[in-house]
Amino acid sequence: MKIRSNGVIKLAFNGKSRNTSLYTYNLQKETQEQLLQKLREKIVDFFSFYSEFNNKTPIKNFEAYSADFMCTNGCKLDMMSTKVSVVGVVYPGAVVKAMLQEEGKKFGIDIEVNFN
Repeated sequence: MKIRSNGVIKLAFNGKSRNTSLYTYNLQKETQEQLLQKLREKIVDFFSFYSEFNNKTPIKNFEAYSADFMCTNGCKLDMMSTKVSVVGVVYPGAVVKAMLQEEGKKFGIDIEVNFN
């Protein structure tokens, strides 16, 4: 499998997301810095919303995924149920973890995410 050159990435934090937690990408036209900026904007958007909660549980599970993958050997993918992580494909895991921790600190949200 490989990721398509353009599509949509959706984010989920502890299994929760907002309507604003998705964005488009274009790997042929956007630099890594531009892609990381989009990711940061969506993390800040969610953390700003989540920081208003009274009983915030630590963020233990973070997903950045896309259905915009294709089989390289001709297999068929069910586009309705396909959900493949883009961490390690579009974004390095260590960079995502550092970004989550940095933004979590600004908003007073504990981050306990581990990427294998």
